Amino acid sequence: MLSPEQLTALTDLFRIGATEATAALSRWLGRPARMTVERVDQLALADATEVLGDSESPIAACVMSMRGRVTGQLILAFDDASGLSLADLLLEKPAGTSTTWGEIERSAAQETANIVGCAYLNALSRSFHDGTATHEVLPSPPQFTHDYPQSLLQFALMNQAAASDLVFLTETQFHIDGSPVNWNLLFIPDADCVTTIENLLLFGMK
Repeated sequence: MLSPEQLTALTDLFRIGATEATAALSRWLGRPARMTVERVDQLALADATEVLGDSESPIAACVMSMRGRVTGQLILAFDDASGLSLADLLLEKPAGTSTTWGEIERSAAQETANIVGCAYLNALSRSFHDGTATHEVLPSPPQFTHDYPQSLLQFALMNQAAASDLVFLTETQFHIDGSPVNWNLLFIPDADCVTTIENLLLFGMK
C-alpha cells in the first residue's frame, strides 16, 4: 500500500505520461489532442470492477502486459459509447457511425492504447531509478477484449502467478478537437512488484 506522499508522486508521474501521450496522439492524428490526469486512486482489486461500470453491462478494454523492472498489467478500459466515439474520431468518421466493435474499430482502440501505454511507461521508466540506473518498463502489444468488468479483470490476471490485490486507477480526460472521450486506465502490478514500486517512488522523492 502506497503512502499518501508516494501516491502523489505516482500521480505526478502519470501526469507526465499524459503530457507525452498528448504529444504523440496529436502527431499521429495531425490535429490537437489533449489528455489530463485528474487523479490516481488506490483500490483493492475487488473494488475495481465497481469503478469500471455496471456489472451487468460489458465494457471494452485493451490489455497490455508490463515487462522489465515492474511487471503486471496495464489496462485501458472504456464503455461502448466512449470507445466507439473514440474510434469515430480516430477514423475521421461522423460521430455515431461506429455501432459495433469491428476489426477496424478494435484496431483503432489498440493503436490508441499502444501510444498511451508506451507514453505512460516511458515516463515511469525514466523516473524509476535508484541512483545507479534507470529501470525500463515496456508494454506488450495491446490485446482487445469486450466483456463484463469482473470477467475482464479475471482475463487480465489469469496469466499472473500471484496477482496483486492492489489496483491503481487513473482517471483520465481525453479530448480531440474539443470532443471528450472518458476512459479508465488501470495499472496493476504483480504482487511482488508493489514493494519495488514503493522503493523506487521513495527514492525519487528524496
